[in-house]
Amino acid sequence: MPHEEYARRQLGAIQKILRGTGIYELPTKEEIHTVVGQQEFTSYEWRKNDSALGKRVGQALFADYVMFIERDFNAGVRFRQLGLINLETGKHFRVSLRVPMGGRYNQEWVEIGRVALREIFQDAKSDMLNKAMGKSRLSRDRIPRPAAEGGKETVASSLRTPSREPRKSAPLPSPIRQVDLEEALKKRPASGRALVALYDFHTSEPLKVAALILSEALRAELFRQGYFMLVNRENMVQVLNEMGVQQTGLVDEKKAVQAGKGLAAQQIILGQFGALGKTLLLQVKRIDLTTQATLSFGSLKCPLGKEDEMLASLPQLARELAGR
Repeated sequence: MPHEEYARRQLGAIQKILRGTGIYELPTKEEIHTVVGQQEFTSYEWRKNDSALGKRVGQALFADYVMFIERDFNAGVRFRQLGLINLETGKHFRVSLRVPMGGRYNQEWVEIGRVALREIFQDAKSDMLNKAMGKSRLSRDRIPRPAAEGGKETVASSLRTPSREPRKSAPLPSPIRQVDLEEALKKRPASGRALVALYDFHTSEPLKVAALILSEALRAELFRQGYFMLVNRENMVQVLNEMGVQQTGLVDEKKAVQAGKGLAAQQIILGQFGALGKTLLLQVKRIDLTTQATLSFGSLKCPLGKEDEMLASLPQLARELAGR
């Protein structure tokens, strides 16, 4: 596939997947053009000097992170690489997927993109949770993103010039983590496993993004452990929208059960996330949709500012939910 076509398709697919999680906010085309104008940059220009150009564009857009998606071909092997950089700390997260040759993988490039995003989230979730919690405490003082205004002078003319020296040295890029694509795409047998819908955790508005990150992290952990089949979040949101139901309104168990039946699920997982003084608390339970009985229950708590402890305990929480 020609590079221009690949870039157009990949950008559209990745943006759709990112928006579908509810975690990420992406700049509009107008905002991007406000910064870079109509300039086109080569991959070398984006990557050189420790991705200095990408960082400058991201900072001009008031972004928290900048993401790079690359494809490469070397010695008869195709690679898909994904990078994520925290623009405040300079911390890098990088994964690489070795894509075997063959027609099958030509048809699965969107699914490969989903795998890549799932893997980069696995590496960066702690960093993103800390960022989200910081924003929840600073939300009133948050600097608004610049709106694209007609006739506004762009900074594109300075993008090819050297940037100022950073105030502090950025950490060295992390090594690229290699992902076994065939293993990641392997279909797991469904026999004996219940189909479960895990709803986004209910919380107050300041903690919404943090709750979404925890929901996605638990969803990923349940998928990894393989105890259940999970309703894809994208499909879940689409069906709930068609039913006229929002996940924020699923605090009521009866509504949650009714929505779960509309998703053709057999069980649902509900959760609440919040702060009690200086303690963060997450409570989750699994409900059978036929009997409406609670099958399992679990909770986690940690001191405010120690969110990593909650993430580290998610594997045990997943096992408790599965009754293991």
